[in-house]
Amino acid sequence: MGLRRCFLALGLVVAGAGGSAIPAGAAVAPVDPFATGAMRSFLHSRAGDVTAAVENLWTGRTYLYRPGVAEHTASIVKVDILETLLHELHGSPLPPGVAGTAQGMIEFSDNNDATALWNREGGAPAVAAYDRLIGMSQTRPNGAWGLTSTTALDQIKLLRQLVDPRPPGFLTPGGRAYELGLMGSVTPSQRWGVSGGVPGGVGIALKNGWLPEHGGWQINSIGHIDGGERDYLIAVLTSGNPSEGYGIGTIQGIAAITFAELAEQEAGMWGYGVEAGGWGPTSETAAAGRAAAREGERRLADRASG
Repeated sequence: MGLRRCFLALGLVVAGAGGSAIPAGAAVAPVDPFATGAMRSFLHSRAGDVTAAVENLWTGRTYLYRPGVAEHTASIVKVDILETLLHELHGSPLPPGVAGTAQGMIEFSDNNDATALWNREGGAPAVAAYDRLIGMSQTRPNGAWGLTSTTALDQIKLLRQLVDPRPPGFLTPGGRAYELGLMGSVTPSQRWGVSGGVPGGVGIALKNGWLPEHGGWQINSIGHIDGGERDYLIAVLTSGNPSEGYGIGTIQGIAAITFAELAEQEAGMWGYGVEAGGWGPTSETAAAGRAAAREGERRLADRASG
């Protein structure tokens, strides 16, 4: 049990240096990462369409940016494809050869592997049935799986199946661990996106999607971030990006600011008396977002040149 959890178990949170302990559960203003000055400034500076959602698993609060906006999934639907298959198996071992196909689909985003599993489990009707089961009411599976439409909130519902052990539990513990393990082992060249601004040593399980469309690039990233006194789900969907790298940069900037802003919420839970300026000056948090955006664009350029 971490130090923070120990204090919470004792019914106390610790104030800053020189301060006194205050009762756990004392009113602490929750931090909506999309309502902060740093995030508003960053989003205002970016072109394209953006919708996003974050669920803080410490507090159970979910935050939405442009809720209800539907986007094409591109390859993030592969998380849905594998969840559907694992649900259909009801805890039975993966059939021979399927494990390698699932690994290729998630870790390397192999489209042929995705199509093979999509067809094996019953295609769009099977995925739609699973989506209805877990409450993904805003997702519409398409026969061309990459053109499935979804919302950021529905992607949070999808990710929640991988981390929430409470009933009714549509996936077995082994199934959840298996899929999260694949998402935590994505090939390095694809580990951009919601990992932006997240330091080493923090657990990252993610899946990205990218698709050139008329009017710009569809760039998406979803995942689970666990560590550094944070535990949250995040989904960022973007379209109309002038380039693949630009969309990656937008997501990385959002991810970096989210990671920083949720630190402010944790500080409040510790009793540090976080003011509107938060853990650090808003300008510093915004700078972190811009730096992560530049890093995302640079990584794509390096991949292309390599």
